[in-house]
Amino acid sequence: MIETDQLTDGQLIDLPPEAGDVYKPRFEPDNDWLAGASRVQQKTAMWRWLATNYEEPDIATPHDAEGYLFLDGGPFFTSTLLKERFEGLVPEDVVDEMIRSVQTEVGDEWAAKPLDRFGG
Repeated sequence: MIETDQLTDGQLIDLPPEAGDVYKPRFEPDNDWLAGASRVQQKTAMWRWLATNYEEPDIATPHDAEGYLFLDGGPFFTSTLLKERFEGLVPEDVVDEMIRSVQTEVGDEWAAKPLDRFGG
């Protein structure tokens, strides 16, 4: 799994409490906070949202000789996911930069991330 600092200009960023509950299994950033956050905070929030809702297919997606068997929909694509969720809240150039960074570091396909049966 990609490390956050690879996508946030080499910085590890702790999101403030007003960003949203970072301890929930699925992070959902507060839109009002997000719109006024710094670029690096926006990137951090976008990555946390993506990484808590989706995962790289090779982590848990079954596959055969023909490719991955997406059981919960998918594949989902980085640009579609980030644009649908963050368009109009985060400047377009920040979203586009994040898309390019994720695609370069991880690739473009994502699988839905199931919640842990026991933890949430």
